[in-house]
Amino acid sequence: MHLLRRLPAVAALLALAAALAPSAHAAGQQPPAAATTIVIVRHAEKGDGGDPRDPSLSAAGQARAAALAAALDAAEVSAVYATQYKRTRETGEPLAKRFKVEVGVRPVTADNAAKYADQVVKEVLDKHAGKTVVVVGHSNTVLDFIEALGARPPAPLGENDYDRLFIVVRPASGPARLIQARYGAPDPR
Repeated sequence: MHLLRRLPAVAALLALAAALAPSAHAAGQQPPAAATTIVIVRHAEKGDGGDPRDPSLSAAGQARAAALAAALDAAEVSAVYATQYKRTRETGEPLAKRFKVEVGVRPVTADNAAKYADQVVKEVLDKHAGKTVVVVGHSNTVLDFIEALGARPPAPLGENDYDRLFIVVRPASGPARLIQARYGAPDPR
């Protein structure tokens, strides 16, 4: 699927996510709390040079990071979270720059790996309720975030899955909803 055909689809999915939020309140009732929308992506393609434990993005990865910012241009993102690794931070930076926010770095370590997604999700829901947040993770953390948000995770990500985008709509009450999309250049198969 060509990039230009993919961007409107992501915008349409974000509009759908907004539509899944609670509807307008009835006369005389308190308005319902707004749903929180969390967009979760794996970091973009990593490069071959530099520190093999902490590589920067490749040219394809930089293009994907720019595509993420373009895909979420109308999303009114209030925060971007990433791990301490260059590839996650660099994936979120164009989007953070677009919305004039800092990439919030939340280190994942051997000591907190088991509860990492739960900790970040708690912070996102506490600090950004009713807003749109982007979380950039790794192939082995993306599904943990989806599950921690209360949605049923899809099949695991493969080593070359970089174009997947997951939108979890978390209403103030009721079940979370997962919407899946793709963005940027198609993954090599």
